[in-house]
Order: sequence, then C-alpha cells, then structure tokens
Amino acid sequence: MIYFELYPGDYLRDTSRLSLTEHGAYLRLMLAYYAEEEPLPASFSELFVIAGATTTADKAAVKKVAERYFPTGEDGLRRNGRADEEIVKAQERMAGGKDRKSAKKGNEAERQARTRARRTMLFEDLRAVGVVPDGMASMDELRALHVTHVTGSDRETGAALSRVTGCDMSRVTKGVTQGVNTGNQNSDPTLTPDTSQHSQGFPDGVTEAGRACVLMRQAGCHTTNPSHPDLVAAVGAGVTAEVLRDTVGEGLQRGVSNPFSWAITTALNRHKQGASPSNSKTPGASNATLHHGSADHVRLLREQFQRSQAGSGGTCSAGGPGGHVIDGEFAVVG
Repeated sequence: MIYFELYPGDYLRDTSRLSLTEHGAYLRLMLAYYAEEEPLPASFSELFVIAGATTTADKAAVKKVAERYFPTGEDGLRRNGRADEEIVKAQERMAGGKDRKSAKKGNEAERQARTRARRTMLFEDLRAVGVVPDGMASMDELRALHVTHVTGSDRETGAALSRVTGCDMSRVTKGVTQGVNTGNQNSDPTLTPDTSQHSQGFPDGVTEAGRACVLMRQAGCHTTNPSHPDLVAAVGAGVTAEVLRDTVGEGLQRGVSNPFSWAITTALNRHKQGASPSNSKTPGASNATLHHGSADHVRLLREQFQRSQAGSGGTCSAGGPGGHVIDGEFAVVG
C-alpha cells in the first residue's frame, strides 16, 4: 500500500498508555505491516531490524508493542486485526478503481468506434450519390451534406445515424476503414462512382449502383460500395435497386455475416431464374413474389389449375363441357 487511513481518535484511545519510545516502535511496525500488506515475523530479532531498535530501551519497547498489538497467530506470524481490515478495504477500493478505469476506457473506445462508424456511413452514402467530402470534414458538415444530397430531411439522416448507433459494433468497426476515406488521406480510386448507368430521379452523376447502395443502407446494411464489381455486374444484368434493397433486408433478417455480398449474389441468381426476394406476405406463394411468366409463376398456375379441377370433380380440356382453360403444357413467356 502506498498510503493508509489513520484515525487519530482510535489510535490515541488504543495507545494511551504507551511511552514516547513505544509510540515510535508501534508506528514503525505498523508502517511495515501496511507497506508489505503482510503480517510481521514472530522473531524479535527480525522485529528489531524492522523497527530500527538498537538500544536496550528500543528493543524493550518493540517487545512490548509486538506482544500487545501484534500477537502471534496459529500460522506463526504476528497479525493486527485492525490493519488486516484496512488492507482488505484498500484492496477492494483499488480493485473497484481499476474496474471503473477499465469501464471508462471501454466506453471511450466504443464511443470512438461509433463515431467512426457514423462517419463511414455518411461518407459512403455521399459517395454513392457522387459527392466526395473533404476527409477532414466535421460531423456537422457531413450531416448537412447528407441531408442536402441523400435524404432531404434532417430527421431521416438522424434516424440513419441512430441505426448505426444501435447496430452490432463488432460488424460495423470491421468496415470502418474499408473503402471509405474518412481521414486526411488519398481517396481510393476504386470508389469513384461509375457514371455509365445514371439513375433516374437522382441528382446528376448518381448511378443505379449508387442508388442501390443508398436503398440498401436505408434497409439496414451499413457497409456498401457502389463500385463493387459484383454490384455493377448485377445492375448491368437488370437487377434493380429495389430488388437489392429487399434482398439485403432478407439477408439481415436471416443474420448472414455479409449481407451486402449475399444480397448481390442472391438477387442476381434469382434474377437469372426469374424469381424475386422471399416475401412471406405474398398470398398463394410458398415464400416468393413471382414474376409474371417466370418458371415459378407457371408452376403456381399449374398447381392452382389442378386444385380447381380436383374441387370440381372432373377435368377440363379445350372445348370440353364447362371448360374455359386449355389443358396443356404451360410455356414460360420469354
């Protein structure tokens, strides 16, 4: 211990019959006890060394104080009950202080991580619409740009920032430095928006891939890249921003580890197969919203036709009694 608490009233009450020399011996032994946080040795010769007793009077004082205030315990060491209590209290106090310091450090680290994640979101959303802010821009400046060029509403921008604050930070912090220039550094050329496919209804220079990133962020995916080659390829193949938004929302509900990449791959595969993102609210479908003329759509029509025939107790063919549906193979409309 580097210090201990001394209660003058208690000390004077317990040592009222000690001589001046004995007071000195007691204080020296007590200081050693607190300094080492350990009981004293039973040997008087060792106590003489600890107390610095050299004369006969000093040694007699040490013996008296040791026997009275530091009795020998069952373990063969001299203990002081009050000192032991104060040492335990001090140790608990120091442990609590370390815990508070550790908690404060952890809270500060989390606060900084959240700030970086928010800056990342603002930078990526702005890049997605063709706006590249200065790397040293303040949060207020970034927020104002976000309102002007992305949401058009301070409330919507605030809600987007809140979603970043409330999400899993272990995921957010992994993408803080990936693909976004949030400091005084050179911009990553791979993040320059592709202007080959401009998006209708957005400011000049905004691509369909950029619009898709904005919608995906609004759906809860906080790490996107409008110049990602897979995203550009999916958009070029005809996958719409709205489909990507719905698909990334599905991925977030499923808890996939990388919803951005998963949504691109899944949406592109479904587009090639003529299917859409799963939607449990769609009536009459197992788990998908089907495009008219798609293979799944044809299959659904065939099943509905078969159920209707089973319910009517007969079959229908072209020109048959009561029939109004041609019984034949359905063909996918190209």
